[in-house]
Amino acid sequence: MAPDELKYFSKAAVQLAHHYQATVLLNENLMLAQNLQADGVHLTATQLLSLDTRPDIGWCGASCHNVQELQHAEKTGVDFVTLSPVLPTLSHPGAPALGWKQFAELIQDYPLPVYALGGLTPADLGTAQEQGAHGIAMMRGI
Repeated sequence: MAPDELKYFSKAAVQLAHHYQATVLLNENLMLAQNLQADGVHLTATQLLSLDTRPDIGWCGASCHNVQELQHAEKTGVDFVTLSPVLPTLSHPGAPALGWKQFAELIQDYPLPVYALGGLTPADLGTAQEQGAHGIAMMRGI
């Protein structure tokens, strides 16, 4: 999406969501989230690793894929993380999947809420919670 389109779309989404008391986190774009008074931002792993402290915004989540990123998320003080990809996913073809066993090992005793992501459907929620996840995140849902 072009920057102007993203700004227009995001502004409309934030306004509509706030009208209904819903929360909006923008993906990747901290400045836009702050400018539009979104409720938060979800950072990429690259963005996360470039930070020493948590951004000044309501909610801050981050994408993680390994133990180093999880440790940095904890140190930075984000509110939650997604850990992915758990299963093979169309959005990242060829990316090695963690699998449920490695997912569970990575988040054992982890202090932040972790949402499983990657190749999941609503039917995976129970499995994710059994492995220690707070929930799941997904793009397709079917």
